[in-house]
Amino acid sequence: MQSRPLSRDFYSFAIFFVAVYIVTSLIQNVVALLIGPRFLTLESFYPWLAVLQFVFIISSFALLKYYWSKGYKVAFTAALASSIVTVVQITMIYFLLMHRDWQPFYMNLAIAAITLNIVYGASLAFSKAAERPWIKRGGWLSVFVGACLLVTALWMLNTQDINLRLSLDKFHRLIALLGILVPVAFLMDLLTQLKSLNNERETKPIILREALKVAAIISILFFGMSFVGESYRSGTGRAFIPTMKVLKQAAEFGPRNYVNDKGDTLRYRLVPPLSYDSTKKYPLIVCLHHGGAHGKDNVRQLAADPAPFLLSDSVRGKYPAFILMPHCPEGAGFGGISAYPDIDTLVFETITTLEKQYSIDTSRRYVMGISGGGYGSWHFISTRPEMFAAAIPICGLGDPKFANRLTTVPIWAFHGAKDRLVSVDGTRNMVNAIKKAGGKPKYTEFGNSGHDIWRYVQAEPGLMTWLFAQKQ
Repeated sequence: MQSRPLSRDFYSFAIFFVAVYIVTSLIQNVVALLIGPRFLTLESFYPWLAVLQFVFIISSFALLKYYWSKGYKVAFTAALASSIVTVVQITMIYFLLMHRDWQPFYMNLAIAAITLNIVYGASLAFSKAAERPWIKRGGWLSVFVGACLLVTALWMLNTQDINLRLSLDKFHRLIALLGILVPVAFLMDLLTQLKSLNNERETKPIILREALKVAAIISILFFGMSFVGESYRSGTGRAFIPTMKVLKQAAEFGPRNYVNDKGDTLRYRLVPPLSYDSTKKYPLIVCLHHGGAHGKDNVRQLAADPAPFLLSDSVRGKYPAFILMPHCPEGAGFGGISAYPDIDTLVFETITTLEKQYSIDTSRRYVMGISGGGYGSWHFISTRPEMFAAAIPICGLGDPKFANRLTTVPIWAFHGAKDRLVSVDGTRNMVNAIKKAGGKPKYTEFGNSGHDIWRYVQAEPGLMTWLFAQKQ
């Protein structure tokens, strides 16, 4: 591999895209640090992900050409392998919500990408490329950051301690943010190279390169600002401010905590039936909130669908029941998402504890949830079908391999045909699998709607009448 000099125009192009890569990475990592995995549920994330992919490919191509021109064979090979795996990893994110069974493969791919990035960093620190001081520093930084990311990722995958996993996840995101210093080192090296070309004759700019620069600027201004704006509205940079109605409900239905023998805690609210009579038995509705209500204040789940509907006087008056409203912490879920911390066992244990304290009809336990709570609803009845008399999963995904367990569980599922956050195919496949196994689930699909279908679900005629008619 022979060293070939590069033009001033190329260095300007490479510097521009490495700088843009730093900006896009900074935006992505700051948002991820502030709102956690909730950014995956934002509609603006997927166009933004395309921008990240575009910028990464162009900046990687520029660095690869640079290594090739300098004769850094080892660095070129390692960078090429790392870039290919990273591109595949980013591409796979598009399909994760639609193909939940790909998630274990994605985690393996993520581990492979981190490992290759460590190898890439080592190639910069120990091969011929180390003759460039800034490249060598970038290599050492890449090894350090990659090692930290690899350790935390493997640790998270191999611990069942929810609090530890949440702490590790936070640290993982902080280290990822620190990783931005790696392309900063590359940028400094390119700037040094450009300065060494002061006496080179100006070359005519290549139109394609200029067009790519313009495309990058427009994409960041439009899709980047859209992503940042939606992230902020979803909770970044501002605290949850409950309405007076929610504050009144919070005061009426006080905060509760369930702590198991391992010290794990579930924050929840329990709403009793109107005119509760301890001599009578009442159904229990487990209300699972959507992903936008995660936290630890034990309040915001009161304001998250489907809670306001279940807490309305009209519903409570006509359908007396206990309503259990667990509050899921950031970085965890109710279950149903592979390689992701869940609190399902804590919820099940809480139910068992409450049934020893209150007049709950154990033959009429129901679960209802939307979005992340829809995942949880499918997961609850799939793992504990004997516990629930009926389920209403809304725009969530289930695992068809559990279909045989669900043939006797009454289910009324809902989804929007144009849902871009959680593919409607997930619900369709689940319903079809249960039918094939001999079950008779109800399914309502809103043909012209996307993810936001709750207003249609709550207006569905006979919804609560159907639910309360179910009994084991």
